[in-house]
Amino acid sequence: MFRLGFVFLFLFLSSLVYAQQRTQEGVVYENKTHVALADISIENLNGKFKARTDKQGHFLIPAKVSDMLVLTGAGYKPDTVVLISLNAREFYLEPVRHMLNEVVINAKGENSVNPEAFKQPIDPNFHNQTMTYQRNVDGPNADGSIKGGVSLRIWSNKKTENDARKREQQDRNDKITAQIEQAFSDENVGKYVPLKGQELHSFAMRYSPDIKTFTGKDFNLAAYISKCYQEFEKLSPEERAKTSIFGN
Repeated sequence: MFRLGFVFLFLFLSSLVYAQQRTQEGVVYENKTHVALADISIENLNGKFKARTDKQGHFLIPAKVSDMLVLTGAGYKPDTVVLISLNAREFYLEPVRHMLNEVVINAKGENSVNPEAFKQPIDPNFHNQTMTYQRNVDGPNADGSIKGGVSLRIWSNKKTENDARKREQQDRNDKITAQIEQAFSDENVGKYVPLKGQELHSFAMRYSPDIKTFTGKDFNLAAYISKCYQEFEKLSPEERAKTSIFGN
């Protein structure tokens, strides 16, 4: 009995000592969008401690250097992080992309519906535009029945469509550019690299990714900055002060 009590006392003291060590503070964001994620589970596999993020994505958990944290949340891929320091930092989770299952309708039996009946007719004389039959929807006898004639959606000017698509694409690019500028601001980049002043500004300007890179399916902000910082360390002091490869 005495030995059992001693074991429990030892485990309690060990847990107490562990808890008195420094804690890991962080904020969990969705990768690319930088949206704070609430109710994300964080587990310290070494100390068996657990925590959850609040509405602002913030969490605090007992930890020490070399501990391993596992982050999980509904709709996001789990991520495992080994702590190399206990500085407050940001964590990013990649959303899970769900594919809707294809629904196949097999027409069998006398009461089966012909799938062709759901297809809207098209008119080859008007560039295969979709035709919609006019229906009786006005007046006292409106019953939705076909009353003859068709409505054709005809585009007389392809330039209008092309211009609209270009404007939509430009709007998307502008939004992505704003996200890049936020992600690679001096303040945000300074959370990942030990740089200050002109060197920090130079790094952020030099390595800000283009839209294609930033929107790539495998892009990870923390990994990208880490790789760029390894290249940056190889530069001479003069090169580090430049904001681009073309000069100051």
